[in-house]
Amino acid sequence: MKVKSIVLVWARHSRRAETLAAELGGKISFQYESRMKGYWLTPLRYVVQGWHTWHLLEREQPQIIVVQAPPIFAALLVAFWCKVWGKIQLRKSLADYAIDCHSGTFYSPRWSWTIPLQRYLSKRAVITIVASEDALEILQSWGAKCAFLVDGIPSLSPATGAVGSEGEARVAVISSFDYDEPVEEIFAATRLVPQVTFYLSGNPERIASNLLAQKPKNIILTGFLQDSLYSGLLQNVNGVLVLTKEPHVLNSGAYEALAMAKPIIVSDWPQMRRCFTRGFIYVKNTPEAIATGVEKMLDEQRILSNEVIAMRSEFVIRRQCRLEEVTTLLEERASQGPVAVSNQH
Repeated sequence: MKVKSIVLVWARHSRRAETLAAELGGKISFQYESRMKGYWLTPLRYVVQGWHTWHLLEREQPQIIVVQAPPIFAALLVAFWCKVWGKIQLRKSLADYAIDCHSGTFYSPRWSWTIPLQRYLSKRAVITIVASEDALEILQSWGAKCAFLVDGIPSLSPATGAVGSEGEARVAVISSFDYDEPVEEIFAATRLVPQVTFYLSGNPERIASNLLAQKPKNIILTGFLQDSLYSGLLQNVNGVLVLTKEPHVLNSGAYEALAMAKPIIVSDWPQMRRCFTRGFIYVKNTPEAIATGVEKMLDEQRILSNEVIAMRSEFVIRRQCRLEEVTTLLEERASQGPVAVSNQH
């Protein structure tokens, strides 16, 4: 974009946000106080992150801020800074905000109570971007300006390291061990294909202790892998497995597999089939179906990889049209200055 923009995330990492910032030609800012972990420290963490965010905005003075939600508190602070603080300071040019609203806002038990706040903020934002068609319908019913935009193909770091290279047949399981992931079913599935080595990414401290105690021998817990080591894992394995129990989620791991041209197994949900049309294996979240999908992926690895490459080109073209619509709207809004935003959609 030709305007100064920041993509703001209150999390340690977001591949979607990184890709979006690069596409908009803006800065990416991750505000996350990792030292303040734990349920009771969360409010304090949000206060500290808010403090740092405020100073970042005062220093950078962006024209457009794209803020990721949840958490809703990041969007609330940004909205206040844009709509209220600028007027108090008598600034000639006020900033505007857009929200990159993740499915967890609408479907996660943790954030469902924030939906009225999200409705309020979305109706006042330049646009709210979602990666779920169902979420788009919700926003449209609110009369909010909104757009459906799936993740872009990420630019991954050059691959290094040997993580993922042990074993004759190797599968990377992209996981954060979140509420929507069928971790127990994945553990059970690995026992059905003992000849395959499974590499589970993500922080193993989030796995239930009773389940962790029963970890099969053919599972290797990699922990959270940074940049090039993560790319190395994806490069070294024969295929990727990323599953969700949530039908409205399009897993970021799927886009990373696309970037590496790896065959991938995903949960069999309608939205997943509509987005990823070739080179993917769709399975039910049962141990038997997962194990069968793994065997099929390994048997048809070369064919599936070629299909993924072909589908990736089609995917980029389809998405580019939607991205240009969002970019044009943000540029036009920034050039207009502080006027009321239409709620047409």
